[in-house]
Amino acid sequence: MTLIKMAWRNLWRNSRRTFITIFSMAFGLTMMIVGYALMDGMLNQMVHYATVLGTSHVQVHHPDYLEDHSLYDTINAPGTLLEDISGTGLGSAAPRIFATALVSSGQQSAGGQLWGIDPALENSVTELYKHLETGTWLAPDPMGQIVLGRNLARTLSAGPGDEVVVLTQAADGSLGNALYTVSGTLKSIGEALDRGGVIMHIKNLSDLLVMDSKVHEIAIRLNDPDALDTASSTLNETLDQKTYKVENWKQLFPELAEYLRVSSSSMTIILFIIFAVASLGIVNTQLMSLFERTREVGIMRALGLSPLSVAVLVLFETLFLAMIAAVAGGIAGVLWSLRLESVGWDISWMGGSFAFVGVAFDPHMYATLTPAAVIDSIVVMVIVVLIASLYPLFRAARISPVDAIGRGR
Repeated sequence: MTLIKMAWRNLWRNSRRTFITIFSMAFGLTMMIVGYALMDGMLNQMVHYATVLGTSHVQVHHPDYLEDHSLYDTINAPGTLLEDISGTGLGSAAPRIFATALVSSGQQSAGGQLWGIDPALENSVTELYKHLETGTWLAPDPMGQIVLGRNLARTLSAGPGDEVVVLTQAADGSLGNALYTVSGTLKSIGEALDRGGVIMHIKNLSDLLVMDSKVHEIAIRLNDPDALDTASSTLNETLDQKTYKVENWKQLFPELAEYLRVSSSSMTIILFIIFAVASLGIVNTQLMSLFERTREVGIMRALGLSPLSVAVLVLFETLFLAMIAAVAGGIAGVLWSLRLESVGWDISWMGGSFAFVGVAFDPHMYATLTPAAVIDSIVVMVIVVLIASLYPLFRAARISPVDAIGRGR
């Protein structure tokens, strides 16, 4: 108890240096909590964009469809399959048809990726209808409307109300072409959809391709996204694997899944690096304090204080610094992260939206504060601080009473 009181008093003998050290440690902790929360928010945003803005959580295809995206690798009884999926109670499902086409407006033309969707069902699976840049979403009934990807709309110089010609090869070998009216354009979602996305009612595209009610994909949005693996297993057990192939978004986006897997380890490494740099200040503070009190420590040693007690005294001083910084930095980090969680951080001044591993990002980042962000940051800070205090502890324990008292004369 005596060493604890002495350590607390020693800490405030040079209050300016103590405040500067605490401020640097607390600032580092604050930045790490905020950085951790922003990283978690960014990862959640990546999963959100990769699933509810296109891919969905789980997809069902013909076993050969994803190999070459052939027009003829179809699901021939989508109605029955939708009923089977609905019977599992896993979530909502919607059919889709895909094809490539030449899209023209006036003198401009470009390659396009046709998406045929059922707006009523699709709106329960994805949130594309909320991601419009201009115009309106598709009507529930087939009315010859299309929604264009952002870059494709700019290439064609087309906007809401303009007419666009779509030319493609139908399933019966004929050349399908039709005139559609642009109802809206999308914000940036992903490279492929931005560059060539042409979304229309599934009935319009089915008629153009002569698909006879066949579809290429059933997209599923799970009620519980965290139960992804369980849901995939349930669907594999429920559906005939010779007829259907079930894949979740981690299998469809292996790069994104791998990035998410290693992101946690990366954050821990970043935490250690930042606090390792900050620990230099702690070492400097402890050594300066020790040099100033060399004669005092020598006298204490001469009066019977053991080398271990001197080391423990310095250790207590370090722990007090870490505890005060943990409280101050923790509170500041939590408050700042909660602020970013509610209002976000607009980074559009850095160049607008951007894409990463094929997923587009809104230039408005939101943090996601979790207990792990706070606890991990504090634990790493305390560990680094204790490691940084080892050298001052060693120097303090080796102070010779005779040399220390003689140095002060």
